[in-house]
Amino acid sequence: MNDKLKLLAQSAFAIPGMMATAQAAAPVDTEASYRYSYYSEDDSPAGRDDSGGAQDRYKIQVHQFHLLTPLTDKLAVTVEGSYETMAGASPVYTYIPAGEEEVYAHFSGASQEQRYDLSVSGRLYGSTSDLGAGAYLSVERDYLAFSGSVDGSIQLNNQMTTLNGGISGGYDLIEPTSVYEAGSTDQAANEPARFAASGKTKWQVSVFEGVGQVIDMNTVAQASLAFTYKNGYLSDPYRDCPHAENVPCDIRPSARAIGTLTLGLRKFLPGLNGALHADYRLFLDTWDIASHTLDFDYYQNWAPDWQFFTANDIKFQLIPGIRYYLQSNAYFYEVPDLNDSIGGVVYNTDTSRYYSSDPRLAQYGSVALKTRLRIDFRQFSWVGALERYVANPGYGFNSSDIPGLPSYWRFTTGLDYRF
Repeated sequence: MNDKLKLLAQSAFAIPGMMATAQAAAPVDTEASYRYSYYSEDDSPAGRDDSGGAQDRYKIQVHQFHLLTPLTDKLAVTVEGSYETMAGASPVYTYIPAGEEEVYAHFSGASQEQRYDLSVSGRLYGSTSDLGAGAYLSVERDYLAFSGSVDGSIQLNNQMTTLNGGISGGYDLIEPTSVYEAGSTDQAANEPARFAASGKTKWQVSVFEGVGQVIDMNTVAQASLAFTYKNGYLSDPYRDCPHAENVPCDIRPSARAIGTLTLGLRKFLPGLNGALHADYRLFLDTWDIASHTLDFDYYQNWAPDWQFFTANDIKFQLIPGIRYYLQSNAYFYEVPDLNDSIGGVVYNTDTSRYYSSDPRLAQYGSVALKTRLRIDFRQFSWVGALERYVANPGYGFNSSDIPGLPSYWRFTTGLDYRF
């Protein structure tokens, strides 16, 4: 593979399930990285909050650590960890109050949570192939998750074609109540979802297969298929409804099958010394949710030909981008109308078994504008990113009102060191 194609592959942020496409050989240097991210959701509209005032929604801070080191010329190990703090209110349910026509959201009180993640993986490299395995652990006050994965790739056709695939599995334990009182009628009445979810579990298994193809010296195409099956407690235990009469808890099916098709194109533009990345993802599941994601990024490289910059190997890369997302609603999504609560029924018959007013299961669309900057200086690299995300039912060709959909800002910065 010539130098231009290597540069194109290395600059590519591989589409999901296609990470091995960009790996041509075992790493030579050890790399240590740190990332800090700050995520801030817009406050809820005061006029659509049933408390009568705006709520401070989630603010999340994440510290991420990454260490990749080659143990031999054919074996490398990666250790990653993160620490996350979350604070703020989140929408518990949406409904139409009696005597009203507009949809209102009920928010939980401001909460503070912490999460710790740790993953360890190893990868064995051959002359035209690689094989990796990893394990992952996530710990929260009310949640414990384990997962493991195996994946590999092989390069064919004089390294012009890459085939890759993998399988992963996970097991989660849920404990949403800090104090569980078996048989407590008060807790069952006031926190029905949390009470019912205590000690529940869920598991999932995923498989994927992908192909990457060098089309010409400036173009790489990628495609992948993935299938995921989830089983167990898949409802949201924090969507309790004790403050709205006749509004039941969030109850979702205990199984969910998901299929995704992802297509990607990487086009290097020699005259601009840049690259255009275009990705499309189709998502389908057995909850009748279908989603489409279009993602475009432009990578502009700049290496000033001045003595100070060349002597210190200083290079710049600016990456503006835009992402559009559209999804249909789950078949059991419905906003309960308390005006129709005659006989205690606020849902239609087609949601008599499963029901949820979670905005994330509604039909909506979103747009994200993003920009990233990378500066290389000798063995160091500084990275920074800013993203603005706005979700709106109108973006998804839905005229219904859906309070509770998040809009947010996200800022990321960090440093890489190679030695």
